[in-house]
Amino acid sequence: MSRFFRLGLLLLGVVLAACAPTPKRVVLLVDGDRRVFDTLAVTVQDVLREQGIAINDHDRIEPPLFAEVERSATITVTRIDFKIETVTQPLPFGRQLVRDENYPQSQIRVVQLGANGNVAITYTITLENGKEAARRETVRKIVAQPKDEILAVGTQGSTPPIALSVGTITFLANGNAWVMRHSSGDKRPLTATNDLDGRVFSLSVDGRYLLFTRAADENANAFNSLWIVDTLVLGETPRALPVKDVLFAQLAPDARALAYTSGEKTPGAPGWKAHNDLWYAALTFAENLPTLKPPIPIWKPSNPAPYSWWGANFAWANDGGALVYALPNEIGLIELANRAAPSDADPAPRRVLRRFAPFRASADWVWVPQVAWSYDSRFVLTTLHAPLANPDVASDDPGFEVWALARDGTVNAPLAKQTGMWARPVWSPPDARGENQIAFGVALAPSNSEKSRYALVVMDRDGGNKKQIALGATQEDGLVTVEVAWSPDAKQLIVVRDGDLWLHDLTSARWGQLTANGAARLPRWSK
Repeated sequence: MSRFFRLGLLLLGVVLAACAPTPKRVVLLVDGDRRVFDTLAVTVQDVLREQGIAINDHDRIEPPLFAEVERSATITVTRIDFKIETVTQPLPFGRQLVRDENYPQSQIRVVQLGANGNVAITYTITLENGKEAARRETVRKIVAQPKDEILAVGTQGSTPPIALSVGTITFLANGNAWVMRHSSGDKRPLTATNDLDGRVFSLSVDGRYLLFTRAADENANAFNSLWIVDTLVLGETPRALPVKDVLFAQLAPDARALAYTSGEKTPGAPGWKAHNDLWYAALTFAENLPTLKPPIPIWKPSNPAPYSWWGANFAWANDGGALVYALPNEIGLIELANRAAPSDADPAPRRVLRRFAPFRASADWVWVPQVAWSYDSRFVLTTLHAPLANPDVASDDPGFEVWALARDGTVNAPLAKQTGMWARPVWSPPDARGENQIAFGVALAPSNSEKSRYALVVMDRDGGNKKQIALGATQEDGLVTVEVAWSPDAKQLIVVRDGDLWLHDLTSARWGQLTANGAARLPRWSK
């Protein structure tokens, strides 16, 4: 071998050595281990494949898989897992202070003990190498609502007594029914359960019986139940009637029957779905125990109107021969033809008195007119949504009018315009001259009558001689809700003002405060 040949081989070895890949020192941190090794792999992914490391979709790799491995590199594999965890936490109860005329002034009583509720919170937890790194709330569900502590502050005797000329007054306050006769100082509770929902509050014409509904426990399948109590008997125990899920109920004028509608409990607002039915049930009393006979359908469940899930309003004619109904787009009559009761074989006919455009509310409630009868049962008094030209199309037009609709269909006439949706007109009994008046509310902001306060107005039965009672000159002075009850002799009326009942004497034009609890509503005044 010549010297030149040996020199060539030496040069070739030097060149090949210069071109050979250089091993890289890698530190691999994975699954709690620390591995140190040399490798000729080019990318991070190649290194992991070479080491037999499986990678999951959520794992975090640093540097990323596509990165080239440097001469000295540290590769970290962080295992990412997720788990679901549900924990239950207490919901603290609150405290309510209510004014109660059942206790002496300034005396404090515990009406209801408080109890915490429970809420189940579901979290999605992120685990990094088996340890919690983050948690995110995904679901929150109330298992049990907290029960507020209720403290009653006595207000008995805080207002001077006012004499009542005639009749029986009932009202609802702080979840209980109350009755007063002779004087505002002579009032007493008819219930002590604090759970009346106010959906039904019907006083018989003679003032003896009060029909009402109690809210059901939140865990019950029903949302309420129907009860009746004798207002004359001191300490009388209210009696349950075998009817639940009641949206409307009213005693017949002779208190020998009742009409009612039903619904079903649903999640979310408003908490029910109407069946759009109507039932008649005879009511008897034996040894003062009420018995309700099996009900007879007047309306079978149906969907008679827009927004039918809300339900309808009804009112029984004073002669007992008809019921007026109010739907979101229609007022009509159900004639009972002076029969003792309707029957399946001969259902009660239904006749439309007036149709109008349903009001399109941008909320989870539906506007349905309140309806009231004249004392001679010839006319229906109500509030209609105007305009009336297109009764088939829902409208957000703010116009509302008070109308009188004749039972025989001969007269349908507006009595007051631009009254607002909560006008709630009420016809008075005949006065000493045999005349009648109508009390109703007029929105102080007619273009926003949903939220407006209302002035109180009295007019003649034909719509003439309108007179605003000294109440409601400004938004601050107006009525939040229009709830009016006439005295049986038509000399006085009651309104709800700032959560209390106030009596207005039409002769003297004076006001007097009847209650001092701040939560009174639904006044009823019978003989």
